[in-house]
Amino acid sequence: MIQLQWTFQRRLSAYHTGWCIACYPQLTATLPADLLRAGSELARVAQQVSGESAHVWDQLLTLAVPVDSTACLAERVATRVGRAGSVWQTHLASVLTDMQQQFDRAYPDYAREMPLRTGPLRQLWDGFGAGLLRQVERLTGQPLMVEQAEVVLVQPILAGMGYAHLATNRIHLEALLTHADPQLPEALRMAWLLSQLDLERPIYSERIHGRRLRFVAGLAMLPPVLHAGQELELCHASSDLVEQAIRVWRIDVGQHPPAAAAAVVSAWWETVLATRPSWPIALTGLDQLLA
Repeated sequence: MIQLQWTFQRRLSAYHTGWCIACYPQLTATLPADLLRAGSELARVAQQVSGESAHVWDQLLTLAVPVDSTACLAERVATRVGRAGSVWQTHLASVLTDMQQQFDRAYPDYAREMPLRTGPLRQLWDGFGAGLLRQVERLTGQPLMVEQAEVVLVQPILAGMGYAHLATNRIHLEALLTHADPQLPEALRMAWLLSQLDLERPIYSERIHGRRLRFVAGLAMLPPVLHAGQELELCHASSDLVEQAIRVWRIDVGQHPPAAAAAVVSAWWETVLATRPSWPIALTGLDQLLA
């Protein structure tokens, strides 16, 4: 049974908001103007690292939890992306400070509301979480779950958006009070995020390019989680539901249309169930199908 540490953090909520603004500008257009401005500027700074914008965001979201100042965070992110001691690092620190300030103004009741938002999701997970993860391991035939993980709840911006931090055994997840889609209870989304964490181990990831691992892991764990949900009568697993989860959970499908990605992933999963390859081989096969 995976041991979870639940928490919420204002700093990560602010940068998660910036990430949502950067990746989904049309869906965040109704946010306060100053918050949009700060998020757009943070996105612009991330894009200044040529070809590495996604890597900048990954490092920023991952490192935001353990550090205690924007200057320290900017320094660590800059080091990870090869910009240590640069003007870019100084600018990043300034933009991060602005992002936090604008978030605080937009959500002044954050500290009071987040404990109230935590309860419903924890109750849902206590009822179904352990069973879901056991079913995932049974379906895959692999001991895929980490022993411990941190669940950081953040301010809802995009109806439940979440992120699996593969290098740190941490996920962050928007704390919804209700399901974004009744066909996809939030316990499934959380199980999907948690089930990806162990795939960073070399035994699973050594044949997959590091920049593609999150992409492949997210799609690979979708069918087993939905079938686990069906076993617990939380959903009815199908190729249509795979596509629905891709859309509702905003899963990265690269250049593929959601319907095409769902078809590839569903066909891959049927082959996995029929042939029972080792999980590293199965992941490599999916990576090749999606290339």
